[in-house]
Amino acid sequence: MLSEGELSTPSPWCPHPEMWSAEDAQSAEVEVSALVGAFVRALKPALVIETGTAHGFTAHAIGLALRDNGHGRLVTLEVDATLVDESRHRCEGLPVEVIHRPSLTYTPDEPVGFCWFDSLIELRITEFDHYRNFMEPGTIVGFHDVGPQFGQLGPNIARHPGLHSIFLRTPRGVCFGEVAG
Repeated sequence: MLSEGELSTPSPWCPHPEMWSAEDAQSAEVEVSALVGAFVRALKPALVIETGTAHGFTAHAIGLALRDNGHGRLVTLEVDATLVDESRHRCEGLPVEVIHRPSLTYTPDEPVGFCWFDSLIELRITEFDHYRNFMEPGTIVGFHDVGPQFGQLGPNIARHPGLHSIFLRTPRGVCFGEVAG
């Protein structure tokens, strides 16, 4: 495990990144993955969608929360076959289905109760718009990498008419939002 201070530069957005930790530069901060799991634990969704599985650390946190809830499942989408295999192994025995395919080609078979967007930055708003068709007003979603160092993702989310959002100043930035009616 790494100190996020090894991966992120202090900034006005997050002056002390060393207070967070990360498994690697690609995965969400450990504390952010735990927070995503806590949202799932508290909200008790039947179907969770994650885009951008990577190494499966957040998928694992979500899977543990779903297991503890006693119901629900995660469908997580990843385009890198090597990462799919690694994530499947990490999430073995949990209600997690790691699918090797692009996020925008997947169609849920039931309403989506929570979404976590952590794929390519340029796809995340398009993914939200795609999956929003399967969400009720009031559904909670999360976006990773919304800090200013990632360009316009954060401002574009803040202006999105289909979302009421709140930003958390973690080293890489995270946003949680409620789907508008």
